[in-house]
Amino acid sequence: MPTTQEIEKGLSSHDILTRIKWAERMDWTPTPEQVERGLTDENCIVRQTWAGREDFHSTPEQVERGLQDRDLDVRRAWAVRMDFTPTPEQIERGLTDDSLGVRISWIRRTDFTPTPEQVERGLTSIDEWARATWAERMDWTPTPEQAERGLTDTDAHVRELWVKRTDHTPTYKQIERGLTDQDWGVRQAWAERLDWTPTPEQIEKGVNDIHQKVRIAWILRPEFQPTHTQMQDGLQHNDLEVRRAWEMKARHMQQSYIEDSWDATWSLPL
Repeated sequence: MPTTQEIEKGLSSHDILTRIKWAERMDWTPTPEQVERGLTDENCIVRQTWAGREDFHSTPEQVERGLQDRDLDVRRAWAVRMDFTPTPEQIERGLTDDSLGVRISWIRRTDFTPTPEQVERGLTSIDEWARATWAERMDWTPTPEQAERGLTDTDAHVRELWVKRTDHTPTYKQIERGLTDQDWGVRQAWAERLDWTPTPEQIEKGVNDIHQKVRIAWILRPEFQPTHTQMQDGLQHNDLEVRRAWEMKARHMQQSYIEDSWDATWSLPL
């Protein structure tokens, strides 16, 4: 452990890298004076590093000053710091920050409930990462219009995240459109969503999808009841991941047959 003199010498060094290294070291506890000096250092990386330390309790003045720092990385470091409860004004300012990284850090905070206006503004952001982060946040309930907009977003990742939300009931049209989405991740998400019942035609198309992960998701759906030939072929598939999916399916079906006093006509490989 460094001595008090060594710490103070390092923190007051004229060399920026030295001050950064001492701010990064966690084998010593700073005094309130050292904290304040670090948070107001002339170098933004030093300020950012100090904002990331968790061994001091920030004051309201330090929080407000950090949230308005001219450097975006400093503002982002304060946005992810959880030892303070933001005011409504600070939340609004963070959600409308010029920096996407800062805005996303604020969207991910869990210590405030967004207003309907903040949600709507985030869902219509021109940046897909902001829209995706709002789609991941589950402390608000979307309207049917917001759900439809999310499921038809121009970005595939956003569409996939909306499929995975469980707080809206999809329509038949939304499901059918999703099953034919050009992005395999979206199709997989729909296949893994179990609050709807597929038609035989949808099952048939799903188990024959061009992408392996989509096919696996459909194989594991409870509504899919494979034929004897399909099961035997699946259990001998040359791809390990596909074969494991069929083995899982076989075990599940064998258990169902046992419960129904019905013997399976095929067996798992030893």
